[in-house]
Amino acid sequence: MKIGVDLRPLQNGHKYRGIGEVAKQVTNRILVLAAKEKDVEFVFFENDEDDPKELLDVPKSLKYSVVKLGPMAENDTNATKGQKLRRNLTEVYGNPLKQAGMCDVFLQYDYAAGVPKNTKTLLVKHDLIPYLFWDRYFESAWVPFKNRAVRTTLRTIFANHKFTYQLRRALKNAHVIMSVSENTKKDIEKYFGVNSKKSKVALLGVDVKPAKTNDISPEIKEKLPTKPYLLWVGAGDARRRLDDAIAAFNNLKAAGRDIQLVLVGENYKAPEKIPNVVVRNAVLGSSYKKDIVTLGYVDDVTKQKLFREAIAFVFPTKYEGFGIPVLEAMLMECPIIVYKNSSVPEVGGEYALYAKDWNDIKEHVEKLLDHPMSQQRKHAAKKHAEQFTWDKTAKVIYDELLSLK
Repeated sequence: MKIGVDLRPLQNGHKYRGIGEVAKQVTNRILVLAAKEKDVEFVFFENDEDDPKELLDVPKSLKYSVVKLGPMAENDTNATKGQKLRRNLTEVYGNPLKQAGMCDVFLQYDYAAGVPKNTKTLLVKHDLIPYLFWDRYFESAWVPFKNRAVRTTLRTIFANHKFTYQLRRALKNAHVIMSVSENTKKDIEKYFGVNSKKSKVALLGVDVKPAKTNDISPEIKEKLPTKPYLLWVGAGDARRRLDDAIAAFNNLKAAGRDIQLVLVGENYKAPEKIPNVVVRNAVLGSSYKKDIVTLGYVDDVTKQKLFREAIAFVFPTKYEGFGIPVLEAMLMECPIIVYKNSSVPEVGGEYALYAKDWNDIKEHVEKLLDHPMSQQRKHAAKKHAEQFTWDKTAKVIYDELLSLK
C-alpha cells in the first residue's frame, strides 16, 4: 500500500503556523505506526527548496520515495508573466497533483495545495476562517474598479474567485474530510452542503512532553516582565480581539492594578511593527504602553515559563478551528480567559473562564488577583488538557487512510 503525503506545508508559510504544526505532529506519528507494517510505504510530495523531512523523525526502516514538484512560486524568480499566469490558471482549473495517481491513498493537510481527482484523499480541514470572515481577509474589487484600475480589479476578482473555487473543489474531490473539531465539521456541512457520511472529526492534540531545555536568549531575558502580567500568545488577525484584551488591561491599570501585558508571537516583535492596524494603534495609544511587553517569537522554554507564571492567559477570539493555545496554557496550569464561541468550549470545557467583552475580562482578572485560582482547579484543568494527544489524532487519521484503500 502506498500512502502519499503532501509535505509542502512544512516548507511554506504554514511551517510556523497551525497547519504546519499539525502536519509535523501527525505525520511523525503516522510514520511510526506505518513502520510496523511490511506492506506500507510512503510517497512524499515536496517543493524543490529545503528538505521538509528534516522536521520529521523518519524511521530508518520506513520505505519511501520523493516526488519533487518544482520551486515554490515565490522563489521562481525567473518565471515570466506568462508563465506565472499559466501557473495560476493551472492551480485553479487544472487537475491538482496528477502525480498522486501512483498512490493508493493520499493525505492532504492544506486544501489550497490541491486534492487530486485520481486518488482517494483524506483532507484535514482546520477551519473556515477566511470564508466566515471574508471582509477581514479579502479585498473588494469595487474600490479599484471605481478608480478605473483595471489590472488591480481583475487581479482582485481572480484572487477571490481562486479561494472559493479551490475550497469547493477540494471539499468535493476529497473522499474523507477530517475536521479538527466538531464545530468545524458542522460549519463545513452547513455552508458547503458536505455529506455527513464523508465528514469526520479528529480532535487535535497538544505536546505533553517537557519543552526542550535550550537556554532563553539574552535578548528575550532582558525583555521579560518584571511585574504580575496577563499573557497573550498567538497570531494577530482580526478575529482574535487582542484590542479587547488591551482595553481590559488599560482599565485595570487605571483602577490601580500594577500589572503588565505580555504579547508573544511572530507579529509582536515591537509595538510599531504589529501588522494589525487596530492592535498596533491600541498598543501605541495606550496610556500604559510602557507596561505592554512585546516579545515576538519565543522558544518553548520561554513560552512555558510565561504560561506558568502569568496571572492568566487572555484569549478573546471570535472564532477558532480548534484552539491549541488554550490547551498549552492548561498544561502549564495557567488560568484561561476566553470568549465562548466556535470550538473554544470543546477545548476549554468547564475549566476556562468565559467572557463576553473587555469588561468581563477585566472582572475575571480582578477576581484572580484578589482570589487566585486554587491549585486543585488548575490541576484538574491540566488533567483535562492531557486527554488531547497527538497520538490519538494520528491514530484516527491513519486508521481512516487504511480504510480508504
